Amino acid sequence: MSTDVRAGLAGRRLGAPYELLLFAFVVSGLGNWIYRLALPLMVFELTGSALNTAVVYALEYAPLLLLSLPGGVIADRFERRRILVVGDLAATVLAGVLALIVTSGSSSVLLVYLAAFLLACVEPLYYPAFQGMVPDLVRDKDLERANAWMQMGDNVMSLAGPAVAGVLIAAVGYEGAIWADAGTFAVSALAMVAIRARSKPPAGTERDGAAAGPVRRDLLGEVKDSLVHITRENRPLLSGAVLFALANLGTWLVQANLVYYLSDYQAMSPALIGVVFAAQGAGAVLGAAVCPWLGRRFAPGRVVIAGTVLAGAGIVLLIPLRDVVSISVLWALIYGIGTVNMVSWFVLRQRTVPARMLGRVVATTRMIAFMSIPVASVLGGVLEQHWHNMYLIIAIAGGLRLLVGLGALLSPLNSAAGWSAGWRNPADS
Repeated sequence: MSTDVRAGLAGRRLGAPYELLLFAFVVSGLGNWIYRLALPLMVFELTGSALNTAVVYALEYAPLLLLSLPGGVIADRFERRRILVVGDLAATVLAGVLALIVTSGSSSVLLVYLAAFLLACVEPLYYPAFQGMVPDLVRDKDLERANAWMQMGDNVMSLAGPAVAGVLIAAVGYEGAIWADAGTFAVSALAMVAIRARSKPPAGTERDGAAAGPVRRDLLGEVKDSLVHITRENRPLLSGAVLFALANLGTWLVQANLVYYLSDYQAMSPALIGVVFAAQGAGAVLGAAVCPWLGRRFAPGRVVIAGTVLAGAGIVLLIPLRDVVSISVLWALIYGIGTVNMVSWFVLRQRTVPARMLGRVVATTRMIAFMSIPVASVLGGVLEQHWHNMYLIIAIAGGLRLLVGLGALLSPLNSAAGWSAGWRNPADS
């Protein structure tokens, strides 16, 4: 790691409240990655079907379409720390119930589907509060570093989570992995309880001290405020959300089939599949490490566009690879680029959206960005079932992402308004 990159992550502490938030986020992230590997493997073992396995991913992302907007409103109405505590406790209970079901010896695929769906219902209610809480706890000039540490922590767990899950599945079965999953959410809830700082700005004010408009108390009115903001007042955010939606359509044609592809086409064991998933975490850690350095030199909109093009090219390069080492290295690079994109996107939102509606705008743009994932997950399974040619699916996925990135050069995300309005030198803050 270069001196500049290390310097970007170093510096003064970001404060105990932020560090507790980071710890909670990392621990719950470990749990998320454990069940995200365990549940698709369970379904594949029970059915041997690419389509049935892909349905797990569709069910995990479907709640984003149903609950994102209410989650954003909740994040802007109530104290965000309490929302996060309740979300972690709900995930603890749900994972514990799933662990009891698996321990009882049930082989019902429908129960696995139901568990995947219910666990996924927590995230769209949890995530807007989490994203809105970061700028409440750190200074504006520290946002790149705070988001980079969050993303790095998440990706350290994405490295450890699949590896831990693979070992647990091999050693003590699926029930051991899912019991551990429940424990991580409980620990995260305790860390959130320990945070002693205001985690929601006073109603009707802005972070910069400017007067805010009247606070709307009806759900539809509050949702309308966020839609007006991204469609009329902050068009780069709409362009970015659409870019992520189209890029996710391509990416998840592969991601939702990755367990099946590695198991069936490359004959990898669960342990080796865990290595590939762990490698994506390692690459994402490196991506997070360079984010503060990139943030000081390039506007976030342009970073997102360049990353989308590079990741599309990387997906296409997956086609000729056959061994676990080369696949892991390439997948690590793709996820490193993805992490840079996400951190740049978080900073752009946090710097350009009024604090009073940040939760709603996070939820709205996230819903737009993720709405293609359930469709892509099922579509990938259907195409594989009909074509029996994952290599063609990979080529389509990578080509689509390439075209999306190139097309974004003509969008507000790349315009003068799109990148200069969303970027300023943190040293000036």
